Amino acid sequence: MAALPQLLLIISPAAVAVLTLLLASAPGARAHASSSSSSATYRCGWCPRRSTASILPPGAGALTGAACGYGGQAAEMAVDGGFHIAAVSAGFFRGGQACGACYQLRCRGRSACAAGGVKVVVVADVAETNMTGGGAGGRFLLAKDAFAALATPDRNAELADADVDVDFRRIPCAYKSKNLAVKVEETSSRDRGYLALRFLYQGGQTDIAAVEVAQAVTGSSGTNNEAAPPQTSWQYMARREASPSVWRTSRVPTGPLQLRLVVTAGSGGKWLRADGAVLPAEWQPGAVYDTGLRVTDVAANTCGAASCSAMDEVDDNEQLR
Repeated sequence: MAALPQLLLIISPAAVAVLTLLLASAPGARAHASSSSSSATYRCGWCPRRSTASILPPGAGALTGAACGYGGQAAEMAVDGGFHIAAVSAGFFRGGQACGACYQLRCRGRSACAAGGVKVVVVADVAETNMTGGGAGGRFLLAKDAFAALATPDRNAELADADVDVDFRRIPCAYKSKNLAVKVEETSSRDRGYLALRFLYQGGQTDIAAVEVAQAVTGSSGTNNEAAPPQTSWQYMARREASPSVWRTSRVPTGPLQLRLVVTAGSGGKWLRADGAVLPAEWQPGAVYDTGLRVTDVAANTCGAASCSAMDEVDDNEQLR
């Protein structure tokens, strides 16, 4: 386990309290993981009229998801979760920390607006110079079909070629056929002992606060319900300064690798540990590996970076479908 002062330096201030609580727990409790649903009730309020949504401009090109590591799989990934894909303004993107976050958008002030709005997953950013206007919460840029879904089916033409004010809220992501995966960044090198990872298909309504890697121990059952073997030596990974969604270490162990991470959940957080080895001994830069984890947790009373703790009384009992 990394020393507490070192580990706290690599995570955001908002995660310090979460990690402190976890590290203060009993050794057995902090060494195991669970991928089960959090008991916290989903209660993320709407952020009223703090953002705008618009159709991607013709010169912006197609959304590929490359900025978040999805490449050409972005559209397939969104369909699998029942979402549309979206790009956001650079300030809202936060250097990649918003990658994979899911939001529900609904437009306001127009009779054509659909009550349920549209669900999107963030896969890219668009330079501010390519956009006009904007609100305190940032901007969402949508493909034509996603933008049309903001309106009722018989009136979507009324929103064509327009910027609309939207309320938004962070919602859980859910993928039908994909587990949490990791992509080994192209800059990684086994010879140099350098490993950089990006997480894909992250479910639930969670943020990753810390990541650790260790050599997979032969004979370990690796189940989520038992403590890690005492001989396991975990090495913390730091966020890449220029790309906060990428986790890296320059002292990666040799051999097959285990991973564990802290995700925000409920009013705190918890460790998740994948069963057995996630990366083989001969892991390759550019490859994507399945962790086997299904993250379904939600963070209570938060919209993540788009903080919005006040609850919308009208939507208090609304269940997202």
